[in-house]
Formats: sequence, structure tokens, C-alpha cells
Amino acid sequence: MAGWANGHKYSNDTELFKKPEIDRCINCGHHKEIKTKITMEFGEGNYNSGPICTGCYQSYVAAQFTYQEF
Repeated sequence: MAGWANGHKYSNDTELFKKPEIDRCINCGHHKEIKTKITMEFGEGNYNSGPICTGCYQSYVAAQFTYQEF
């Protein structure tokens, strides 16, 4: 039988077992589950770095693809 078909007792992916991180989102200001940490620019040269929640991240990424100039 092929090696990929054999079941594994342990997973090497430790991300599966982490509890979701709850923090204040820099975009909406609510305490929610954090997707990642980003740096956003508000105006010219005014940068804000911090965690962003899942909902804001998805809308931010969709906006980047929608308004991207080619």
C-alpha cells in the first residue's frame, strides 16, 4: 500500500491545536479572534501596525483586489 494512504497517529501541524487568539482589532476596535498582524496606512505616511480580526481581514483583502490598478 502507498505511504500516503497509511494513517498517522500524530500530526506535525501544531497550528491545529492552538486556541484562537482574542485581541483588539486595529480596524474595527472590537475584541475578536485575530487572523494576523498587519500594517495599514491611514493618509500619507501615517502607519498603524497591529492585529486584525478575521472579518476585517477578509474585507481588507477583497478591497485590495477590487481597487488594485494594473
